[in-house]
Amino acid sequence: MGSPSLVRRGKQWWLHTPIEKTFAAPANVEQQITTNPQTRICAVDLNLDQHIAVCSVQTVEGTILATSFIGNGTEIAGFRKLLLGRIARNRSQTGIMAENEQDNADLWRKIRHLDEHIAHLVSGRIVQFAKEHQASILVFEHLGNLQPEKGKYSRRGNTKRAYWMKGRIFRYSKYKAWNASGIITSWVNPRNTSRQCHRCHAAVIRYNQGQPESGYTPGAALVVCPQCQMRGHADRNASLKIGQRLLERYGEPFKEKPHTAVRRAGRVSKETGVALSQDAKRQKGPSISEARHGERNVHGTAQQGTLWMDERP
Repeated sequence: MGSPSLVRRGKQWWLHTPIEKTFAAPANVEQQITTNPQTRICAVDLNLDQHIAVCSVQTVEGTILATSFIGNGTEIAGFRKLLLGRIARNRSQTGIMAENEQDNADLWRKIRHLDEHIAHLVSGRIVQFAKEHQASILVFEHLGNLQPEKGKYSRRGNTKRAYWMKGRIFRYSKYKAWNASGIITSWVNPRNTSRQCHRCHAAVIRYNQGQPESGYTPGAALVVCPQCQMRGHADRNASLKIGQRLLERYGEPFKEKPHTAVRRAGRVSKETGVALSQDAKRQKGPSISEARHGERNVHGTAQQGTLWMDERP
């Protein structure tokens, strides 16, 4: 244990006590995937609305073990947009601000605290889910070049801050996973992870409940593959595809065996927010994927926070 230090933040004082611990460093991503067929990876699809994060755990052999839907992104985005709308109205009433003068300080503080808290809450649940299912690798999409669309100030600012929050979730998850459990983190190319079927890799149809099953509607909740008839949640399909993309970096093309008709999974307890996949019941997993260059693997920064969140199966 190191020497404690007092740190001042605003009007508050915090006591920081550094603690040193030692643990055996795990093998890197390539070694884990190529030498141990029982290695488990937790793939995470981060979103702007609906579920903030969708996590799926699968083995290197392709057996899907569990899926978790984390957070109510629509409610959080709505609250942030409400605060940004108030800031925009206040600015229209007060006119031009003096240089270096902070306007609407209380509202901006609420927005920062909201994003910080949600990032810590979601990242903590991601790491907890990975630990519960004994995953040794976390994998995310590399979303470094996202830009908000043009529009009203509140909508554009809301989207921009949602992108920033996704970056925080990645950084905090990386930090917590490494320091708490020795889980290493990697990222993959996001190209077409939402547009391809995780079973046969064909282009999928994405639609909302009650709409015709045709075309591709960005942000829609449901997905169907016209080639293999796979149906399910679009974000779950994307998270599985993210995990497969990591496997493709070190193996031959990933291809699942034909599936029997899968019944809709039952509701799970609110305490865990975890739904066990029907795919985990298969006795044999599919083969692994074709070598393809990907991005780097890295492993994680964090703090803490609290607001309402919702987990659904």
